[in-house]
Amino acid sequence: MPRTHDVGGKQTTKPIDVVEDETPFKVDWEGRAWGINEALEGHPGWTLDWWRYVRELIPAEDYLTRPYFDQWMQVYAAMMVDSGLASVAEIARGKAVGPNPDFGKPMGAADVARISRIARDYSRPATQAPAFAIGDRVLSKTIGGSGHTRLPSYAMGKPGIVESYHGNHLLPDAGAMGREHAEPLYNIAFAAADLWPEARGRRDRVFIDLWESYLEQP
Repeated sequence: MPRTHDVGGKQTTKPIDVVEDETPFKVDWEGRAWGINEALEGHPGWTLDWWRYVRELIPAEDYLTRPYFDQWMQVYAAMMVDSGLASVAEIARGKAVGPNPDFGKPMGAADVARISRIARDYSRPATQAPAFAIGDRVLSKTIGGSGHTRLPSYAMGKPGIVESYHGNHLLPDAGAMGREHAEPLYNIAFAAADLWPEARGRRDRVFIDLWESYLEQP
């Protein structure tokens, strides 16, 4: 199915504005949207990959036209209704009807500074030997369907070489469906000429971190 969000490496209908605006929030409500994000992070059953998948389900006309943080609020509204944290009527009114959910004690400013200095290791214990070694030639799979994946469409069905191995990490495709499944994660080098015909004759390469289930023997 078409993936509206998966625009990497594709021709767009208009130039992409690459001018950086360092202002964190353009209007006040965007800061409040960020605050809601921080308050709801870590809610049981919610993962980053589930959040991404819900955002990917936004209809194309909204995804391509609504502001960034406006999309965030659309995602959180859907997730809160799905999880029973709020009803559609409560979100429309902007006021809770029933008792407020208990999210526990909010994090203090000192805790934010302390935790931000902690390096996090997201790897998982190895449950299987990696199927590929550095230097191996591989072929990325073509993944269809409506689920979530971190394999960009422009790199599907393309040959590459294993550049490095990152150990075992949680597979986003499973995380979006509420399951924890870890598998080997590799950095794959693709020749730009293999990704886009117009790059023929150039020496550029593209490096993408891909999970083992995205790859197969060529």
